[in-house]
Amino acid sequence: MLVNPSEQIIELLKLQQDVGYIGEPLSQLAHALQCADFAAQEDADECVILAALLHDIGHFCDPRAGAMLADGIDFGVHRHEAVGAEYLRLSGLDETIATLVEQHVNAKRYLVATRPAYAAKLSAASQQTLAFQGGPMLADEMLAFEQQARFTDILKLRAWDEAAKRLDVSLPPVSHYSAMLRRNKTQRLSMAELAFFATNGYLHIKDWFNATEVAAICAEVAQLQALPDSPGKWMKYYEHTARGKQLCRIENFLPYQPRLERLARGRSTLGLISELMGESAVLFKEKLNLKLAAGNGFAAHQDAPAFTSFDQHYHITMMLSVDETTQANGCLEVASGAHLKGLLAMNPDLTMTQTAIDQLSWQSVETQPGDLLLFDSYLPHRSAMNETDRARRALYITYNRQGEGGDVRDAYFSAKRAAFPPENERQPGMVYTGGVFNVGNPVDK
Repeated sequence: MLVNPSEQIIELLKLQQDVGYIGEPLSQLAHALQCADFAAQEDADECVILAALLHDIGHFCDPRAGAMLADGIDFGVHRHEAVGAEYLRLSGLDETIATLVEQHVNAKRYLVATRPAYAAKLSAASQQTLAFQGGPMLADEMLAFEQQARFTDILKLRAWDEAAKRLDVSLPPVSHYSAMLRRNKTQRLSMAELAFFATNGYLHIKDWFNATEVAAICAEVAQLQALPDSPGKWMKYYEHTARGKQLCRIENFLPYQPRLERLARGRSTLGLISELMGESAVLFKEKLNLKLAAGNGFAAHQDAPAFTSFDQHYHITMMLSVDETTQANGCLEVASGAHLKGLLAMNPDLTMTQTAIDQLSWQSVETQPGDLLLFDSYLPHRSAMNETDRARRALYITYNRQGEGGDVRDAYFSAKRAAFPPENERQPGMVYTGGVFNVGNPVDK
């Protein structure tokens, strides 16, 4: 194996550009890309999309594998589903991907046994390979197959496999899936990255999402910004700047933005945060900080004092750059290693005292769209105002340990709405200080 198995997989697929797909007038690569695109168009989760892309990798990942020969015709690798699944496991991909690949031939055997119309539509090549693959399932095999945890996804994968035989279709190149492969490994972070996070309290991961994925995230964020203030739903907060009153932050939006919800609670994201935590992570809360042109900065603080509402003691926040963040537009500044000092001296409003600030060494962390910046709840951080003419938008998604109360997200936002509601829900004459729900930010009180 190469040092980076994900890149090896991409290169292996590229080599199939001129290799014919068995019994069909298109290449192995074209078939794989079409299958993955079908999955993506149906909003399948990332493991399913990658399984669709890689379902036939067993035909070309191991030159030692035996072939299926009939009348002198080569019908590909015998038990290619098992060969491919084992290769993907050895490459370190998520077990779900390997399982789906391993079962896509059984899906064919199941459908032949249960749906006569399906059997009648099989191509000549597929009918020929069916005999090598064990023929239609028997009753006990069907019963066991139906108990598969991903039974529905396996059947969908088979349907895409059968349909992915179109000619002259324009699709994203195989490199489009590089970032997705990186996100869906059994171990997403190297030992060096884990050690850096432990020592410094933060980790900058570049290009976690590719340009196409970033464009989709930007579109979701723009849609979120355009939503009108709506009592009882998403929570919009404003600030006063040199340019007047501006939208500063949006919270509690995941129930209304399904793609962002999948991003926040997706298997790859939860897996990444869990690796850093050393145990299972669960979503705590989400916010979008906009920092529009002339948007104000955020005072130096630690998150830990503000995250105590549910007797929790440790959190990790994932900042996802929607826009480029620079020193000019107020990127995040961190005090590397200071998370190891525990809680530092604070003012009554829970921001850090000037003495505590002056004792630390601060570093600016500039990021590009699609980058992640992960930091723990004890890391001191701050940011300056945006002195440019463009927005510096970033998603901040925070997670807690599963063992510390489990999923309290809804309870958190219920408590925040009562203590520090958005402007359109405030009662005249009431004073809302925010307390632990409004630390260090420029939101109007």
